[in-house]
Amino acid sequence: MMKLTKIKIIHFGKLSNLTFSLPSKEINVFFGQNEAGKSTTVAFIKQILFGFYLRSSKSPFFEEYEPLAAVSPMGGSLFFELDGSEFELERLWAKGDKSKKGTLTVKKDGHIVPESLFFDQIQNIDGSFYADSFIFNQDTLAQIMKLTENDLVEQIYYLGAAKSTEFLNLRDKFDKEAGTLFKKLGKKPEVNQLLAKRIDELNDLSQKQAEFANYKFLENDLNKQRSEYIKSQNEYKTNNEKLIVAKELEQKLVSYKKYQALKNSLTEVKFSEADFNSCQNLVVEKKNLLANLEEDNSQLKNLQADDFDQEQAEKLLLERNSFVDWQNQLEYKKYELDKRKKQREQLISLYPFLRNLEEVDIDQLQISAKKISSPTDTTKSKIMPWIVGLAVVGTISLIINPILALFLFVLTGYLGFKESKRKAVAKQREARLASFVKEYGFNPNNQELNLVIEKLNKLKEIELDISNFTIDVEKLQSKLQNYIVNLGKYLKRPLALEEVNEALNNLELTVRQRSILVANKASLVTNIENLKNKIEMISKQINGLLLKAEVKSWDEYLKLREAYFANKEQENRLNALAENFKDSHEKLHEIMLDEEKWQQKKDALKKQNHQLELYLAKLNQNAAEIKVKMENFANSDEIERQKQELETTNTQLNTATSKYLAYILASRIITRALDIASGERLPKMLAASQEYFTLLTNGNYQAINFGKTIKVTNRTGKKIEIKYLSRATKEQLYFALKLAFAKQIQDDINLPILIDDSFVNFDHGRTENIIKLLEQLAQESQIIIFTARKSLANALTKHVLTFEG
Repeated sequence: MMKLTKIKIIHFGKLSNLTFSLPSKEINVFFGQNEAGKSTTVAFIKQILFGFYLRSSKSPFFEEYEPLAAVSPMGGSLFFELDGSEFELERLWAKGDKSKKGTLTVKKDGHIVPESLFFDQIQNIDGSFYADSFIFNQDTLAQIMKLTENDLVEQIYYLGAAKSTEFLNLRDKFDKEAGTLFKKLGKKPEVNQLLAKRIDELNDLSQKQAEFANYKFLENDLNKQRSEYIKSQNEYKTNNEKLIVAKELEQKLVSYKKYQALKNSLTEVKFSEADFNSCQNLVVEKKNLLANLEEDNSQLKNLQADDFDQEQAEKLLLERNSFVDWQNQLEYKKYELDKRKKQREQLISLYPFLRNLEEVDIDQLQISAKKISSPTDTTKSKIMPWIVGLAVVGTISLIINPILALFLFVLTGYLGFKESKRKAVAKQREARLASFVKEYGFNPNNQELNLVIEKLNKLKEIELDISNFTIDVEKLQSKLQNYIVNLGKYLKRPLALEEVNEALNNLELTVRQRSILVANKASLVTNIENLKNKIEMISKQINGLLLKAEVKSWDEYLKLREAYFANKEQENRLNALAENFKDSHEKLHEIMLDEEKWQQKKDALKKQNHQLELYLAKLNQNAAEIKVKMENFANSDEIERQKQELETTNTQLNTATSKYLAYILASRIITRALDIASGERLPKMLAASQEYFTLLTNGNYQAINFGKTIKVTNRTGKKIEIKYLSRATKEQLYFALKLAFAKQIQDDINLPILIDDSFVNFDHGRTENIIKLLEQLAQESQIIIFTARKSLANALTKHVLTFEG
């Protein structure tokens, strides 16, 4: 079973850099206030699956979610779990991309795979099918008003037989052809016309020749019908004009009620803007004087304490230049130290064998290298060719001159001894060379020894510089640390290196201020006394103004001012509302005195008009019937001709009826074949939708009836059209149909069901019923709910997802 496990939003609409890990494989709940991003997240899931910017296609909700900020790319990823594997669908789009749908990348367990590997799992449905079948929101509720049985059949068969669309088209073609031949209540189709014609012709034959008195009787009756129609039509028109006026008054009544409520809540507030401004200026002045008084008292207190060590402070300030100099030296030494380390690494990278020679004595290295060096190459024998040659000549001489042959054999033996001794020396040299390579890491025969000695000397020179600079850095760091510690002890707080400069600036400022304060101590005392007197005088003035305004404190005065301006704002709103009904004030007042009575009058007018509509329709029908009767009177001379016409009509009717029955039979055969191919989903889906609707309405509605439009049957057996249901009941029907459809196709398509704030019109009882149904369906299908109702979110799950942070 496919489950959505994680949502990763990079940039989409107003949402950026958000990742949601879904805690449950059954029901997950997103909670957020209006404009938090709930509907944006629903659209994100749909568009990552099926593409961005589908504005060229019809869609039940807003599709354009290009990021509001100038950020890129648009898009993100969805993570699905299926049969132990993880699918990641990443769709991205940036400005300049030619494809408005974005670039889709599908990964399975971290590896890129063809898109078909995922979409074959969901029958390659498109975005419209997903929105129609799996997304619930307020916008798509309107679909229930237009939904027909044909729509449900087409969706069901889509997942049944191969080429079901072609079969449906063929079935619809047969139905259309049959519809052009006969309709139950139709008049224009051929069979309907032939039947009507046959009936008319039979009536003509049975009536024979009507008497003129009958015709006059019908004519008089027709005139009476017309007179009654004109009278009723005028009455209907008068009532309709009254209803239009009543509707306008009803719209104005809302504003009038608000006006009366605001007027009743309006209270008089005594407030003087001039006095308030005077008091505000005095409060600000007092606040500033109090701040000055507090500062002067603080300075005086500091002078009286007088525990400031002026001498130590000046000593620390004198050493400031040395501190700065130490910092500069430290930076230079660190730079040089880093430079030498880089030189060392560069040298070793060019000559790796130096890494093994850092601790080697150069003189010892030279001695070891001389021991294995040789001016001549003893690896190749120069004697062996002579030995071979002498052996060959001696063999030949043994026949010619034995004495010469003996001499040659002796000489060959001597040369063989010399060759053995050369090989032994060469073997010793090879052993010493192997030992040298093992100890020093390079072959002196392959590497120029002078170059090695030169680079080794350079390395040791760099190592010496590194050692010296390291010692200098440590000494400078020690000096700096000692100075920082002494400064911290004086300031009685620990300091970091970057805080020293600011601390010294503050210390220098304090030294200057202390010098000034000591000199001005007498004037400071006088100033404090003057500030106290001035504050006392201003306080009296403030208290006088507060007393005048009948408040106890400045905070109460501020609240009084807020109440005054709120009152003014209400007066402005009252004036604005009054403009909406200035010409209807008296009439609205009269309605408010007895609104129920006025509503009853309006309802009576509506009822009367409805009855008049039915009556006018009946009069129209009666007049039409009279006209037909009058036109059907035939002369006696026409009877024979009409018999022939009736025979012709019968022949035409038989032919047309045969064609009609053939089309109907072919259509039903195709429908039954598709029923079987789709696994009998349609009957199951209809049964499930009725079960769900009965559960959601607590048994108030027992059945759903499909036809050109959908009707429901209540407890009493009455069939009711959708337009007469309450909004909440329509939504319950909407949920029952779509959830039943989703359940029937879950074996082929098991995508998550998305519910976006679709319970806003549900009362407590309806909410409990839908929760029970969702918990039941969540056993087999994943459900994700987006809601602004905190109580609903908590009722569904303990792990509520939010859009914060």
